[in-house]
Amino acid sequence: MGVVTSLADDLKNATPLRELLYTICPVLVASNVALELGWIDDELKRVGATATYLRSLQDPAAWKWHYDHGSDRLIRDGGNSPAVWARADLHDTILLGLTQAQPGGKVIVRARDPIYRVADLKGRRVGIYRSQQESKIDHRRATTEHGILAVLALHGLWRDDIEWVDITESDAHGENPARTPAGIWSQIEYEPEVRTLEARALLEGRIDAIYDYSIGTAELLERTGKFKIIDDLDLYPDWTLRIANAPRTITVSRAFAEQNRDVIVAYLRAAVRAGRWINANPDAAATIFHRTTIYPDVAPIAKALRHYDLEANLSPQNIAGLTIEKEFLLQRGYIKNDFDVTAWADASYLEEAIRSLR
Repeated sequence: MGVVTSLADDLKNATPLRELLYTICPVLVASNVALELGWIDDELKRVGATATYLRSLQDPAAWKWHYDHGSDRLIRDGGNSPAVWARADLHDTILLGLTQAQPGGKVIVRARDPIYRVADLKGRRVGIYRSQQESKIDHRRATTEHGILAVLALHGLWRDDIEWVDITESDAHGENPARTPAGIWSQIEYEPEVRTLEARALLEGRIDAIYDYSIGTAELLERTGKFKIIDDLDLYPDWTLRIANAPRTITVSRAFAEQNRDVIVAYLRAAVRAGRWINANPDAAATIFHRTTIYPDVAPIAKALRHYDLEANLSPQNIAGLTIEKEFLLQRGYIKNDFDVTAWADASYLEEAIRSLR
C-alpha cells in the first residue's frame, strides 16, 4: 500500500522546479509593490519560470514555511527574525538583500496616568506579546523585547527595573488561502478602537505601558484621547536603536538558487525596479502598501517612505545591523546556533540583477 502524503510534504520534498514559491511579510519591502505592479510575474516569465504565493496553497501546513523556510524552492522577503532563525537552526539559505525601512518604536501609556518619561516606568508593568505557537520563533516578542531593552538602556534602566507582563495570543492563521498577500491581509480583524491586544490590555489597566513599532498605530491611539506617546526611538541619532526585526531580509533556499540562478536574478530585478519606483513615487507606493501591509492609514506610510531607501542592498551598515539583531536573538535564546552574517550573504545575485537593469 502506498504512503499518503500531504500537499505540503510533496512540495517540501520536490525536486527543484521552475516554479518559485514566494512569501512576503506585511511590511515596507519592495517585493510587495513589485508583485502588485505585476513585475515579479513579468520578470519570471522572461526566464520561463512562474511564481506561486505560499499562502495560496490549500494545505495550511505549508504556511509555516514563511517562518522556518521549510521548502527547498522558497524565496522570502520580510522581517529578519524568522530568516535568522531558519539559517541558524534549520535550513541552508542565502541572504540576497537587505532593506532598512523600520521606524523606531514608541512607548505608549494611558493619557491620564502620571507617567511622563521612561524613567517613570520603574517598577511598573510593561506589556510584551507572547505567541502560543511554539513551533516557530516568536518574532513579535523578540522585536518588542529588543525595543524595550533599548528604551530602558537609553534612560539608565535595566530589565529588572520593570515588570514584564505577557500578552498572550493564539497566533493562529485563520485566514482563507488567497492568490496574493493583499488577499490575506484584507481578512484580518483588528481590536475595535485600539487595534492590538497590547493596546487593549493598556486601556483596560492590566499594564502601564506598551512598545509599538508599527507605522501609524501610535498616532491612531493618540487620536482616541486615551493614550499618549512618552518616547520615540526615531528622535535619537543612534541608528542601531532601529535594529529589531529590521533590516528586512530577502532570503532563498540555497539549493534552488544554485540550480536556478536566472530565476532568482529575475525576482531581484523586479524587486530592484520596485524599490527605485517606490523611492521616486512615495505617495503612490503608500497606497499599494496600505493594501499589502497591516498598517492602518496611507498618510503615515507615505511620510515614512520619504525617509527610507526601498532598493535592497547588502551595505556594510545593513550587514552590521543584521549582525546586531542576530547576536540579540542568540543571547536571548530565540536561536540556538551562531553563524557569520557576512558569510551568509551572497551579493552576486543582486549585483547581476542591478547590472542587467542598466
